[in-house]
Amino acid sequence: MLNRSLAWVKAMVTGEVAKRLLACHGDTLPQPASDWRGSFPIPAAVERFYREVGPSNITIEAHGNPYFLPCLSGLWQFQAGYRWNGLSGASIEDWSDDWLVVADEGGDPFIFSRSSGAVLHAYHGSGTWDAAEMFPDLNTMAACLAQIGAIVLEAGGAYMEEDCSIRLEFRALAFARLHELLGSRSKAKAILNVLGWD
Repeated sequence: MLNRSLAWVKAMVTGEVAKRLLACHGDTLPQPASDWRGSFPIPAAVERFYREVGPSNITIEAHGNPYFLPCLSGLWQFQAGYRWNGLSGASIEDWSDDWLVVADEGGDPFIFSRSSGAVLHAYHGSGTWDAAEMFPDLNTMAACLAQIGAIVLEAGGAYMEEDCSIRLEFRALAFARLHELLGSRSKAKAILNVLGWD
C-alpha cells in the first residue's frame, strides 16, 4: 500500500507533458468549465486540468482492467456508485464530500481531494473506502497512467509471461519511465506497487 505520508517535491508534471502522454491513448481537447454538471462549483484544479489537458473519455490499456478518464461533461455522472447509489440515487454514507472520482481502473477509483489537490486511490469491494494519497496532482496521475499504458501498447502481449505476470524487463522499463517523470525512485516504486507493476 502507498505510504500515506509520502511527501512530494513540488516539481510537478506540467499540463503540456500530461496532455502529450495522454494523447497517445485518445482524444485530448480543451473543455470549458460550463461542461461541469456537479452540485458544487468546479474545483479550480479540475477546471485547469480539463482546460489544459482535456481527457475526453480516454481508455488507457493496462495490465488487467484499463484506466478510464471521463470527459468533463460526464465527470459528475461518473460519481454514481461512489458518492451515491447508481440505482436508488441515495447518498453513500462513507463517501467523503471532499472526494471527486476523476478516473478508475475496473471500479477502483482515483479520487481528487478538493481540500488538498492530491489524487488518492482506493480499492472497491473492501467494505469501506480506505483511500491513500497516490499522486500530488491530476497532471501527475494522468502522466503516470499514460506511461504505463504506453508500455502495454508498445509491447502488445510481449510484456507478459505465460502465467500473465509482467516480465522483468517491462517492470524495469515502467520503473525507469516513472522515475524519469517523477524524479524519485521511491515514488516511482510506490506507484508501481499500487498499480501491480512492482
